[in-house]
Amino acid sequence: MKKYDIYVGDFNPRKGSTQSGVRPCVIIQSNLFNGTSPTILVIPLTSVVQKVFPSEFTITPSERNGLKEHSRFLGSQIITLDVQYLSKKLGRLEEKYQLQVREALGVALDIEDDF
Repeated sequence: MKKYDIYVGDFNPRKGSTQSGVRPCVIIQSNLFNGTSPTILVIPLTSVVQKVFPSEFTITPSERNGLKEHSRFLGSQIITLDVQYLSKKLGRLEEKYQLQVREALGVALDIEDDF
Protein backbone atom coordinates (compact mmCIF):
# COMPACT_ATOMS: atom_id res chain seq x y z
CA MET A 1 0.00 0.00 0.00
CA LYS A 2 1.48 3.29 -1.12
CA LYS A 3 0.48 6.93 -1.18
CA TYR A 4 -1.76 7.64 -4.22
CA ASP A 5 -2.81 4.00 -4.62
CA ILE A 6 -6.53 3.46 -5.12
CA TYR A 7 -8.14 0.67 -3.09
CA VAL A 8 -11.65 -0.53 -2.42
CA GLY A 9 -12.52 0.53 1.12
CA ASP A 10 -15.36 -0.46 3.42
CA PHE A 11 -16.76 2.71 5.01
CA ASN A 12 -19.60 1.06 6.94
CA PRO A 13 -21.11 2.05 9.25
CA ARG A 14 -21.22 5.84 8.86
CA LYS A 15 -23.89 8.40 9.67
CA GLY A 16 -24.85 11.79 8.33
CA SER A 17 -23.04 13.33 5.38
CA THR A 18 -19.87 11.24 5.50
CA GLN A 19 -19.36 8.69 2.76
CA SER A 20 -20.49 5.18 3.58
CA GLY A 21 -20.58 1.83 1.86
CA VAL A 22 -17.94 -0.02 -0.10
CA ARG A 23 -16.25 2.38 -2.50
CA PRO A 24 -12.91 3.34 -4.03
CA CYS A 25 -10.57 5.50 -1.96
CA VAL A 26 -7.18 7.13 -2.39
CA ILE A 27 -4.39 6.57 0.13
CA ILE A 28 -3.06 9.96 1.24
CA GLN A 29 -0.85 8.81 4.13
CA SER A 30 2.94 9.15 3.88
CA ASN A 31 4.79 6.04 2.76
CA LEU A 32 6.84 6.37 5.97
CA PHE A 33 3.85 4.86 7.81
CA ASN A 34 2.35 2.62 5.14
CA GLY A 35 3.05 -1.02 5.83
CA THR A 36 3.97 -0.45 9.47
CA SER A 37 0.87 1.25 10.88
CA PRO A 38 -2.36 -0.70 11.53
CA THR A 39 -4.31 2.34 10.29
CA ILE A 40 -4.18 4.40 7.11
CA LEU A 41 -5.39 7.84 5.98
CA VAL A 42 -7.64 7.77 2.93
CA ILE A 43 -10.02 9.96 0.97
CA PRO A 44 -13.21 8.30 -0.30
CA LEU A 45 -14.35 8.74 -3.89
CA THR A 46 -17.92 9.16 -5.08
CA SER A 47 -19.55 8.62 -8.47
CA VAL A 48 -21.57 11.82 -7.98
CA VAL A 49 -19.19 14.04 -9.91
CA GLN A 50 -20.80 17.45 -9.43
CA LYS A 51 -18.13 19.56 -7.70
CA VAL A 52 -19.32 21.25 -4.53
CA PHE A 53 -16.19 22.41 -2.69
CA PRO A 54 -12.79 23.72 -3.87
CA SER A 55 -11.13 20.70 -2.23
CA GLU A 56 -12.80 18.38 -4.76
CA PHE A 57 -11.95 17.35 -8.31
CA THR A 58 -13.02 14.69 -10.79
CA ILE A 59 -10.87 11.71 -11.77
CA THR A 60 -11.38 10.21 -15.23
CA PRO A 61 -11.27 6.40 -15.32
CA SER A 62 -8.19 4.84 -16.91
CA GLU A 63 -6.38 1.53 -17.10
CA ARG A 64 -3.74 2.86 -14.68
CA ASN A 65 -6.10 4.05 -11.94
CA GLY A 66 -8.51 1.12 -12.32
CA LEU A 67 -11.66 3.19 -11.86
CA LYS A 68 -14.71 2.14 -13.87
CA GLU A 69 -16.49 5.52 -13.83
CA HIS A 70 -15.75 9.19 -13.32
CA SER A 71 -15.17 9.74 -9.61
CA ARG A 72 -14.99 12.81 -7.40
CA PHE A 73 -12.14 13.16 -4.88
CA LEU A 74 -13.62 14.45 -1.61
CA GLY A 75 -10.65 16.33 -0.18
CA SER A 76 -12.43 17.47 2.96
CA GLN A 77 -13.37 13.92 4.04
CA ILE A 78 -10.09 12.61 5.42
CA ILE A 79 -10.78 9.27 7.07
CA THR A 80 -8.60 6.97 9.17
CA LEU A 81 -9.33 3.32 8.42
CA ASP A 82 -7.92 0.15 9.87
CA VAL A 83 -6.02 -1.45 6.98
CA GLN A 84 -8.31 -4.48 7.33
CA TYR A 85 -11.06 -2.35 5.75
CA LEU A 86 -9.11 -2.02 2.51
CA SER A 87 -9.49 -4.91 0.10
CA LYS A 88 -8.66 -4.93 -3.60
CA LYS A 89 -6.11 -2.55 -5.12
CA LEU A 90 -7.68 -0.94 -8.18
CA GLY A 91 -4.69 1.06 -9.42
CA ARG A 92 -2.72 4.25 -8.86
CA LEU A 93 -3.44 7.91 -9.49
CA GLU A 94 -1.72 9.49 -12.45
CA GLU A 95 0.77 12.29 -11.67
CA LYS A 96 -1.64 15.03 -12.77
CA TYR A 97 -4.11 13.83 -10.13
CA GLN A 98 -1.39 13.47 -7.50
CA LEU A 99 -0.76 17.21 -7.87
CA GLN A 100 -4.49 17.86 -7.54
CA VAL A 101 -4.57 15.77 -4.35
CA ARG A 102 -1.87 17.94 -2.80
CA GLU A 103 -3.69 21.11 -3.86
CA ALA A 104 -7.07 19.85 -2.60
CA LEU A 105 -5.65 18.84 0.78
CA GLY A 106 -3.90 22.19 1.03
CA VAL A 107 -7.26 23.90 0.55
CA ALA A 108 -9.12 21.57 2.94
CA LEU A 109 -6.50 21.95 5.68
CA ASP A 110 -5.56 25.58 4.93
CA ILE A 111 -1.94 24.60 4.30
CA GLU A 112 0.06 26.48 1.71
CA ASP A 113 3.18 24.30 1.76
CA ASP A 114 3.50 21.27 -0.51
CA PHE A 115 3.27 18.07 1.53
